[in-house]
Amino acid sequence: MKLSVLNLLRGGIFSLAVVAAFAFTTPKEAVTGFGAERNALGQVIDWHEVDLNNPQNYECDESTLGCIYDDADESSTMLVEGTFKP
Repeated sequence: MKLSVLNLLRGGIFSLAVVAAFAFTTPKEAVTGFGAERNALGQVIDWHEVDLNNPQNYECDESTLGCIYDDADESSTMLVEGTFKP
């Protein structure tokens, strides 16, 4: 009897710890942008939605052109300068 009460107490404490771990963590907000894929003349040929928190999915080489914008439009705000490579 004493052993089963002890096991119930341990299980309750473990459950409370699990609930607290999820209750007090904040999720990371996804920050997205749009990469401007350009041709040899520097004209935009395609837009790619990218996650700015995960830069392994794209590359921005040095350039004076815009690489990442906040919207799929060249007149929108440029977030990263460079040449976009998906």
